[in-house]
Amino acid sequence: MSVLFPTLSVGPITVDPSRAFDPSLSSQKEDGKEISRRRYTGDKRKFDLVYDNLTAADKVLLETMEDDAGVRADTITWTSEDPNDGVSRTVRLTKEGIIFKNKTSDYNLYSATFTFIED
Repeated sequence: MSVLFPTLSVGPITVDPSRAFDPSLSSQKEDGKEISRRRYTGDKRKFDLVYDNLTAADKVLLETMEDDAGVRADTITWTSEDPNDGVSRTVRLTKEGIIFKNKTSDYNLYSATFTFIED
């Protein structure tokens, strides 16, 4: 069962999509030429997200989502907040999970950094 991504009081300051894995296999022939082929049938993307100025309630929502989904264990239904994308995706947290830091300017606020990989 997929866990829903919570609605937070702020949006991400960074959503950085990129390729999750090198989708090809390659090897070098004896004459020096390279041969390659696709390793996977599809390209998975990863999304590096950074949230800033999260409230304590936002932090609890993210911690609950992480506990419910587990790190890399269960999937999360997440809709990108990028206005050029906005697609709902099934993703998983990477093994690092969610990293929280207290804001030095206001100890009641947090930043969170985490990465999703498409399932």
